[in-house]
Amino acid sequence: MDIHLILTLYIGIVGMLVGSFANVCVHRIPRGESVVKPRSKCPSCNTEIAWYDNIPVISWLILGRRCRHCKSPIAWRYPMLELSMGLAWAAIAWFYPIDQYTPIFILQAITLFTLLWILTLIDLETFLLPNALTLPGIAVGLLFAWQAGHAIDSLIGAVAGYVIFWLVAKLFLLATGREGMGQGDFKLLAMLGAFMGWQALPFIIMLSSLTGAIIGSIALLLANKGLKAEIPYGPYLAASGMIWFFWSNPILHWYQNLIGLA
Repeated sequence: MDIHLILTLYIGIVGMLVGSFANVCVHRIPRGESVVKPRSKCPSCNTEIAWYDNIPVISWLILGRRCRHCKSPIAWRYPMLELSMGLAWAAIAWFYPIDQYTPIFILQAITLFTLLWILTLIDLETFLLPNALTLPGIAVGLLFAWQAGHAIDSLIGAVAGYVIFWLVAKLFLLATGREGMGQGDFKLLAMLGAFMGWQALPFIIMLSSLTGAIIGSIALLLANKGLKAEIPYGPYLAASGMIWFFWSNPILHWYQNLIGLA
């Protein structure tokens, strides 16, 4: 069997296992709970989950999507996160083979995606972007950049990412008297700047603002909540960051062609 396929399958399986841990993070971190202890429990009957009932996706199917003990339904989010994490890790391994890209780049891509996916789900569920993820994420991004020889760009990106959104939030507060953006968004943009450098910030800000305004407005109108209702901005930042990380070169080439520079 092709070694590249074997490696892709292996990384995908590891991604599913990490997805199981990511479910713990999504549930516990916003509540200020440890992600290490105690062992996973059913949120309905509080019974500890045995290892054979905690196999990603497979256990969910075998159990008929219900807790073994109290028969309460197991939310779709659990297998969805496990499966999406596995597929994403496998896709990164497949499209960025180790004989063409350094292991550090592949690890960076997997780390960034994992952090952003967990933060996205937490933001969608709780409207929070916890410091327990964003602050270590900034440090990890700086570490990857230092290893790649881009420490200065990364440091500028982290500082600029935080300061830009801090200024925007202050101006919005002065103009409207309302909070328009949470500090978690400042730190998430700082994390993206740390991972990708200051050069990524204009694109991330522009695309996330545009898509957030369009999709958020449509969702609010359909829900009849009015334009002053709160919507999570983190998912738009996360998606825009991943687009730049993987496709910055084609995007820049397209833009250069558009303005006649290439």
